Amino acid sequence: MSPDTANPVEVLNEEECWNILLGATLGRLALSIANEPEIYPINFVAHDGKILLRTNPGEKLFALTINDKVALETDGVGSQSVWSVVVKGKARQLESGAEIEAAERIPRQQLTSTKKRVFVEIVPTSITGRRIHRGPENDELAPGDLY
Repeated sequence: MSPDTANPVEVLNEEECWNILLGATLGRLALSIANEPEIYPINFVAHDGKILLRTNPGEKLFALTINDKVALETDGVGSQSVWSVVVKGKARQLESGAEIEAAERIPRQQLTSTKKRVFVEIVPTSITGRRIHRGPENDELAPGDLY
């Protein structure tokens, strides 16, 4: 869709959202711990219709075993637009040797020196996204301004 100065907000279809996810590496994982929302910064890889991340044992992983419903958000700023994609889905720890071996073969960008031992897979139940085309009146938009 081309930019519209009267309505610069573009709702992205699922294919457009996946194209963004395939190029993204940073996001925020939202989940519930003891009925309280928590958000964790993560790096991830989108692959084969799923989201894959690594973590270590701890509060985040424990919470995922109790309540597997999560949301992942990634956003970015380009020269012509800002965008945001939200994935809602079910998370699970990969446990079988074959699943872990397959996950280890997926190329991904390691952003920290921390060795993370546990793979978590998110199977999406919904994917939504928006892009706001920049113009003279909204050159200062940031990703948080999308919603």
